[in-house]
Amino acid sequence: MRSRSLQQAYTLVELMITLSIMSFLLLACAPFLTDWIYSSQVKDAQSKLLAGYGLAKALALRNPNAAQSNQAAAGIKVVIGATFSTVYVCKGDPSLADCASSGSNKLWSADFPSAVALTLGGSSVTASSSATVGLNNRGVPTTGTVPSYTLVRGVSANDATGSLL
Repeated sequence: MRSRSLQQAYTLVELMITLSIMSFLLLACAPFLTDWIYSSQVKDAQSKLLAGYGLAKALALRNPNAAQSNQAAAGIKVVIGATFSTVYVCKGDPSLADCASSGSNKLWSADFPSAVALTLGGSSVTASSSATVGLNNRGVPTTGTVPSYTLVRGVSANDATGSLL
């Protein structure tokens, strides 16, 4: 006698039900996924801004250019680009042209997505402008006040605010 082998397979109806459940779950999770991406972009920008400020403060305390107390010994410059925003750490005055991607005073730089909006010291930084914070030889901002920052991407739950200390 020959034994018959049974073939097991899924029916078209079972496959369609499985696909519809999977697509419903994906659609339900999509807003949470975008919110998570926005939140991670803000945290990335915040960590790079604070790391740059800390590095600039350490550089200012070393005072490589022998700056006087009312001059910038080092500083940071934030430039908003089309795709990425860049934080530069430079020795000397960060508002000078030497504090740029190919500048001779640039010591460190880091990029973050330009979709993250930055407000530094109460001024919004846009694609047509840049923001600078100069630090004197004591590591204190040359303006005398520590600037605050706000980073925004998506809903307000993703915002990051603080002051550069």
